[in-house]
Amino acid sequence: MKEKQLVKGRIVQAVGPIVDVEFKNQHLPELLTALKIEIGEGKTLTVEVAQHIGDDVVRAVSMGPTEGLKRGMEVISTEKPIEVPVGRATLGRMFNVLGEPIDGMELGEVANAKKMSIHRNPPKFKDQSVKTQIFETGIKVIDLLCPYVRGGKIGLFGGAGVGKTVLIQELMNNIANEK
Repeated sequence: MKEKQLVKGRIVQAVGPIVDVEFKNQHLPELLTALKIEIGEGKTLTVEVAQHIGDDVVRAVSMGPTEGLKRGMEVISTEKPIEVPVGRATLGRMFNVLGEPIDGMELGEVANAKKMSIHRNPPKFKDQSVKTQIFETGIKVIDLLCPYVRGGKIGLFGGAGVGKTVLIQELMNNIANEK
C-alpha cells in the first residue's frame, strides 16, 4: 500500500496572528484546514487556513502566540479541519479551541473520545425544538419573578455592589453541579 505523502509548505510572512504559507508546486490546502508548525521544545503551533491569496500562498490565522516564527520555517498540512473531542468523556471538562484540556493537570488528557470538526453545519430547523421552555436556574426569586427562556438571551443591569457578579456565579455553580 502506498504511504500518503505529507503536504509541506514554508512560512513566507508572519504578522501578528496572521501567517502566510507558500505551498510551492503542491495542492493548496482547502479553507479551514489546520496546519502545524514545529516551534521547538516539542511544541507545535496550529494555524487555520482562512484565505487563498494566490501564487501558491495561503493566509492562515494562528491559534496561539506567533513569537519565534521565522520566514522559511516548515509547515505541515493536516488535510483536515481542527478537531476536538466530543461525548461523555468531555462532560464537566474545559478545553481550548484545539481540544486540549485547560482545566488542570490532575484530570489528564481525554482518551478514546470521538473527535469532530469545530466547523459543522447548524442543525436543520425541522430538527430544532421551537416550543418555549423555561430555564430553571435553581434560584427561586429568578424562577418565580423573572423566569429565563431556555436558549434565549438575558440582560442583567444594576448599580455597583448590588450583587450582579454573585448572581452570575451562583448561576454558573447551579448549572455546573446539575446532574
